[in-house]
Amino acid sequence: MADPQVGMFDRFSGMDPEAAEFLRKNGLNVKDAPKSEGLKQDRANLTTAIDQFEEIKPEFVVVCGDMVDTAGDENEIALIRETLGAYGEDTPVHWVPGNHDIGVNNLIPDSESTAKYRAEFGADYYSFDHAESKFIILNSVLLDRPQNLLDEHKTQMDFLGDTLRSRDSKESEHVIAFMHHPLFLNNAEEPDVDFDWAPSPPNQPDGYWTIPLERRAPVVKLLREAKVQTVFAGHWHRNHEASDDGLDVVVTSALGYPLGNDPSGYRMVSIADGKLSHEYRGL
Repeated sequence: MADPQVGMFDRFSGMDPEAAEFLRKNGLNVKDAPKSEGLKQDRANLTTAIDQFEEIKPEFVVVCGDMVDTAGDENEIALIRETLGAYGEDTPVHWVPGNHDIGVNNLIPDSESTAKYRAEFGADYYSFDHAESKFIILNSVLLDRPQNLLDEHKTQMDFLGDTLRSRDSKESEHVIAFMHHPLFLNNAEEPDVDFDWAPSPPNQPDGYWTIPLERRAPVVKLLREAKVQTVFAGHWHRNHEASDDGLDVVVTSALGYPLGNDPSGYRMVSIADGKLSHEYRGL
C-alpha cells in the first residue's frame, strides 16, 4: 500500500470552490466535500483495509510512505499506530519514509527530521528476506533532496550497492525494491520536466513526482546490474506503471486521499512459480 497520509482528508475537505478548481486545473483531482475533522475518513479506510487483510492473510505489508500528512503530528501518528501498528503485532509491517513523514515542510529531510522518523518508525533504508526473495526499502526523500544530508545520501547509496552485490541477493529468486517517489513515470532517462498528464503541484518545481535524473541514474544503474525487475512506489496518489529496458516502476494509488480517478485502495503482490504478479484492489 501507499499513502494512507492520515490527515489529508481533513485538510482537503471544506475547500473553497475556487481553490479546489485551481488544484484540479493543475492535475490534482480534488473532490468537493464538506469540512471534516477528527480523522474519521482516514480511520474508516485503515479499518476497512485491515479487515480485508485479516481475510487475505498476507505474509507481510509494506507501506510505501506518507503514513501521515504532517510529520510529527501526534494525532495522525497515533491513528497509524492504533491501526497498522497494532496489525503489525501479528503480521510484519514494513515502513517506507515519505516526504510527509521525514521532510521538513514535507520536502527536504535534515538530521533532526530523520532522527524523529527513526525514533517513530525505525530505519529509513534497509533490507529483509522472505521465502526465496530479497526486499529492499529505500529512502527516496533522501534521493530526491539530499542537500542537508550528503553523507547520509552516500551511506544509503553504499548500502544499496553492497546489498545488491551480496551473495544472498545474487542467489535470491527475486530482488524487489520499495520507495516512496517513483524513479520515473515514462522512462529511466526522462528529464526533470513535467508531462502534460503529470503536472507538478502548484508552487513545486517541474519533475516533483519523480527522483531527479542526476540521482536517479546511479540507482537505475545499480538495479540493472543486479537484474532487479520491479520497483514499487507511491507519492503520485494514482495507479501507474512504467517500464524501461526490463525495469518496471509500479506506482500505487493512495490508501488515503486519491488524486486521480482510482479509488482508495492497496496493491496485492504475489510470487508464485517464480513469477511476480500484482493487482490493485479498491476499498
